[in-house]
Amino acid sequence: MPSTLNPERQIIDNLIAHLKQVSKNTLLGYSATGQEQDLDLPAILVQLESISEEQRQGNRAKYRMELNISVVTKTNADTTYALIDLTHSIRELFTAAQRFTPEARSVSVSETQFDIAPSNAHLSFADVQLHIDVVL
Repeated sequence: MPSTLNPERQIIDNLIAHLKQVSKNTLLGYSATGQEQDLDLPAILVQLESISEEQRQGNRAKYRMELNISVVTKTNADTTYALIDLTHSIRELFTAAQRFTPEARSVSVSETQFDIAPSNAHLSFADVQLHIDVVL
């Protein structure tokens, strides 16, 4: 069982809790593939892409965490606007002056990529890459 004292895990847990301000249905990892038939929508799906060490001084190090955040909803006439509204809310979370976790030094969000399904009732996505520089 993973340690709850693991600092990377605590950052991810804080991130998920932060994103739940936009949608209570925020999922991490394998459950966040968007392939489940019983996925409650809209949803925020979070995939950890990488953790890389940028520099080290003694026991402390600066890491860059890269995550893919997907907003998913069923396609209908308002899908584009719903995805824009949800991704806008996510961006606002990370432009606030207050850090979502004390370890985060900087957070940036990439451009939003949209994948609108061609027919109603299919899933449509908006993806953003989240980059977090943390000191652990």
